[in-house]
Amino acid sequence: METSSLTFAQPWWLLGILAAPAFAILYIWSQRRGDALISRLVAPRLKAELANGVSIGRRILRAVLVLGAVVLMAIALARPQLGFIENEIKHRGRDIIIAVDTSRSMLATDVPPTRLARAKLLAQDLMRFAAGDRIGLVAFAGSSFLQAPLTLDQSAVLQALDELDTNVIPKGGTNIAAAIRTADEAFGKGEGNTRALVILTDGEELDADGIAAAKKAAEQGVRVFTVGIGSSEGSLIPIPSEGGGSDFVRDQAGKPVQSRLDANRLKEIAAAGGGFYQPLGPDAAKAIFEKGILPMEEADSTTATSRQPIERYQWPLGFALGLIVVWLLVGDRRRPARVLRYALGALVILLAPSARADALGDYQAGNYDKAMQQFSERLKASPDSVKLQYNAGAAAYKMGDYGKAVEHFTKAILAEDNKLREEALYNLGNSLVRRGEAAKGKEEKKADWKNAIQHYTEALKVDPKDKKAEENREIVKKLLEELEKQEKQQDQQKNDQQKQDQKDQKDQKDQKDQKDQKDQNKDQQQQQQQNQQQKDQNKDQQQKDQQNQQQQNQDQKKDDKQEQKPDQQKQQGQGQNSQDQKKDQDQNGKSGDQEKKDQQGGDKKDQQKDQQSKGDQKQDQNQPAPQPTPGEKKQGELKSAGDQQGQQQPQGQEGQGAAAGEGEEKDGEMSAAQARSLLNSLRSDEERVKLMQRQQTEDTVKDW
Repeated sequence: METSSLTFAQPWWLLGILAAPAFAILYIWSQRRGDALISRLVAPRLKAELANGVSIGRRILRAVLVLGAVVLMAIALARPQLGFIENEIKHRGRDIIIAVDTSRSMLATDVPPTRLARAKLLAQDLMRFAAGDRIGLVAFAGSSFLQAPLTLDQSAVLQALDELDTNVIPKGGTNIAAAIRTADEAFGKGEGNTRALVILTDGEELDADGIAAAKKAAEQGVRVFTVGIGSSEGSLIPIPSEGGGSDFVRDQAGKPVQSRLDANRLKEIAAAGGGFYQPLGPDAAKAIFEKGILPMEEADSTTATSRQPIERYQWPLGFALGLIVVWLLVGDRRRPARVLRYALGALVILLAPSARADALGDYQAGNYDKAMQQFSERLKASPDSVKLQYNAGAAAYKMGDYGKAVEHFTKAILAEDNKLREEALYNLGNSLVRRGEAAKGKEEKKADWKNAIQHYTEALKVDPKDKKAEENREIVKKLLEELEKQEKQQDQQKNDQQKQDQKDQKDQKDQKDQKDQKDQNKDQQQQQQQNQQQKDQNKDQQQKDQQNQQQQNQDQKKDDKQEQKPDQQKQQGQGQNSQDQKKDQDQNGKSGDQEKKDQQGGDKKDQQKDQQSKGDQKQDQNQPAPQPTPGEKKQGELKSAGDQQGQQQPQGQEGQGAAAGEGEEKDGEMSAAQARSLLNSLRSDEERVKLMQRQQTEDTVKDW
């Protein structure tokens, strides 16, 4: 602890001391006027009776006590500070600068409520993870400016972050290169990989070349990380119009500008700067810190000393309360002993030191663990103290233990003081939002966010002018709508996937059925081809058998001619039987035509029939033809040449002439015996051969 001169944190309250003489003058005037009124109303002889026991000295003392208490209270309100408390804060050696895009495109609402508001929330989350590291802040648009230099005092950086808006940088545009150069200058000269630059922007770089600047920064030992704020679909950029309404940013042609996230550009800048690109999301700050900043090597650990002035308001406040107690004890008349006892008890209570002084000091110094421990110990003694519950909730929130923060703030909202109750409701809403962000289940997240919206609404009922509560409520509403929209999209995608799977299964089944049908058709075609080939083979065999039969007939004719001998009797009866021979030849031709038709029909029915007929024909040729009975006419009946030669009949008889005519044959014609033998063989084969059964599905082919 170091001693220093007396200072006042709020010195304007010292003006209350100047009011003490005015109170003294007013008191003296009121006393004199009171005496004058009493003199008018009461006779002089009765005045002494009425003023019995009243001491003028006591009155003056009481007036002095009141004036002294007023002066001391004014001094206490001015918050006198004497001395400092030194707190050691360990610095791990990492330096982090957060660059926030404040161009007008950050007013787009494609990420609710606006891109700039989401960038601020992301910066706060990143600072919470980087406790113990030095943090700096850069704002950039068409140019850049260092809003907060590197410091361990995160409260100062948070204050600078809250003041960011699109009017901070007067020059419009998005110059990422300027932001990188400003951050590089803020880092200063150094060695090692202990410096990180996190750029929060939509990536619509309109000026300069951020890639070249990122490469140069990487050469200086600065790692550049980028976070894309916005969506690829983009959004119009709302701005207030001159008439008090709202309009959109327009280009030179007067058309509204559609601002979109340029993720590819940010990826290139991050890659050139030795970092990586991270899209906006609930865990974006955690991913940047754990994957990018935390693995960076630490410089030599240093310890920084934070000096906090010691509040001395308890002294003047205690004396003021003591004067008030004395004023209660000293009256114009003598007081009963009971009143004196009550006054002494009140003095003991009012002069008791504040039980929260040490815990609040640790909290203000950033020692949230110690503060939480002390608040918890005091809560064991006073569990119904709403102020202790509120302070414990605040310490738990700073520690990141949002579950405990919700528990303590829930008890603190029972406070009768509207101001404390409103703050407890507001911070309870914040704690629920943070706990919802960390929740893994969507139902838990939605429940916490809906509960947070309700508590923001309750806080606004207590204090309708609380703008932060209203802004946070709108942000959470947008987040909840976005989450529900994502759930609907996921459900729709799931249903579409199920429908697609069913369609794929149906298509596979149809393809299988088509394939089976094709295979069946193919088998049928192959069977038809085999049947056709069998028919062709049968037809060829029939033609071959017919040729063989004709050749045999010709050979038989030659043999018959050689067996015939010149007979004079045949020559003498030639003229007589010429007419009968001609008739027999006509009958022979008709029977040959009929024989040929029957032969073709039998050949086309079956190959076995032809083979059998061939064997039967040979057998019939070796047997003699049947002889007619006496008295029958010989019309249509022929005999073979061999049979005629075997019989000896006298010349001049009609039967002998007819026999001679039958035994004679011409070239190219079949004898009567041959025709009869062939016809009989075909008829006998026709009875034995079973015809092929055709399929009912095919049309009957007339192949004869």
